[in-house]
Amino acid sequence: MATPEAERRERSIAEHVRGLSEESAALVREQAQLIREDLVGEFKRLGVGGGMLAGAGLLGLGAFGTLTAGLVSAFGGRKRGAAAVTILYGGAAGGLVMAGRAQLRKSAARAAETLGRDVEAAAEGVRQAT
Repeated sequence: MATPEAERRERSIAEHVRGLSEESAALVREQAQLIREDLVGEFKRLGVGGGMLAGAGLLGLGAFGTLTAGLVSAFGGRKRGAAAVTILYGGAAGGLVMAGRAQLRKSAARAAETLGRDVEAAAEGVRQAT
């Protein structure tokens, strides 16, 4: 038969275990929220690079249209104007491709690094809580 002292100790241990479980769950939820916020920020930066690539595609399409117009105009004598606009659009498209690609590389590397750190921090928090 258990003594009142032993029963009180068992209840105390059970309360501590329950409290640790609740704290661990709260810590995991908090870490998951922080990871989610970091990922949203990284995806926004990835969107900027993607937008630059979309702009490059649009300007490339414009360069193709201008080249086509230039070829058509070549038979009518307007070669220089069409060639100049084609070169201008083509150069702008090339610049956007380079800038967008660099942005995507930096953002992807940063996102992977941030995710790795967040997962490690969450795992360490869970280890410390248990």
